[in-house]
Amino acid sequence: MADAPRSTVLIVEDHLMVAAGLAAMLEDEPDLQVVGQAATVAAATEAVVRLRPDVVMLDFRLPDGEGAPAIAAVLAANPDVKVLTVTAHSEAEALGPAVLAGVMGFVRKDASGDELLQAVRTVAAGGAYFSREAMAQIIAGQRPAPSGPAVSEREVQVLQCLADGMAIPAIARELGLSQHTVRNHLRGVMAKLDVHTSLDAVVHGARAGLVDLHLPG
Repeated sequence: MADAPRSTVLIVEDHLMVAAGLAAMLEDEPDLQVVGQAATVAAATEAVVRLRPDVVMLDFRLPDGEGAPAIAAVLAANPDVKVLTVTAHSEAEALGPAVLAGVMGFVRKDASGDELLQAVRTVAAGGAYFSREAMAQIIAGQRPAPSGPAVSEREVQVLQCLADGMAIPAIARELGLSQHTVRNHLRGVMAKLDVHTSLDAVVHGARAGLVDLHLPG
């Protein structure tokens, strides 16, 4: 029986020791594979076209770009890639624009190894990963969720699971649904909230009072 395919990861980090540490940690995992490293936005955009990784683990600040413009440049080079940013506390105010640029997750530079791995796996599986601190900053800076068609109870359940950091396969198991059905519900709630990513759906769902992020007061 063939092994399950590994999720491929491109590490974009200009500090060589940090990049080496991340690569060593990921390569120890049987379901993850580092396919390349880059130290600049320019090198990252070339690498995502050539290597077509599942996930780009992107340092929030690089020598030739940072934040939302860097994320947008990577996604312009390969719209199918999922971007997970590695952030520092001082960058929290810039996370809102990063959501609008299409990022799928945030993880702190001082996060534990277990949290880093959870973040990569969640984003690779199509979910959104974010720290509670990051979401508090994002929600504070975002516009209210637009009014529109009523969101169904099942759509709220899917959205709450996303807010709890669950990926599509885990949501399907939790709710007793197929992954196809979960994705249909997710597409439905995204259309009703007039957003284009699952992370944006969580942000706007929280603003509308549809989901509970259990944020610290």
